[in-house]
Amino acid sequence: MATLTLEAGLVYKLTNTAGISNLISTRTYLARIPQGATLPCLTYQRISTPRLHAHDSSGSAGTAHPRFQFDAWATTYSSAKAITDALRAALNGFKGTITSGADSVVVQCALVEDEVPEPDLGAGLERIRSDYFIWHIEA
Repeated sequence: MATLTLEAGLVYKLTNTAGISNLISTRTYLARIPQGATLPCLTYQRISTPRLHAHDSSGSAGTAHPRFQFDAWATTYSSAKAITDALRAALNGFKGTITSGADSVVVQCALVEDEVPEPDLGAGLERIRSDYFIWHIEA
């Protein structure tokens, strides 16, 4: 099989999980909400990418555990909270292969690290930030 990037795999999984798609349809965006986008929605970004290394001269062990930040955006706190809860139900503890067409990525384990309400008072939006460590096999 060809390789699916972790980001593309996560978006595929989230947009195809009923608990999330019922709330935001396919409105999952990289880093920022596009101008004119409909709310509620979800944004995501990779924050860091720690890797496991072999203790010999072979280098990388092929496993990484990047931190991802997901932001649930809505006009009400209850809507942002519902998205956050659906995200946790879909990702926390998930392990398996995400396949989209002929491409796939192996997730060894996804673990929620933190959830923090961070309203954007200037824009009048509610936001809840969730941080996840996603252990996976790198290509």
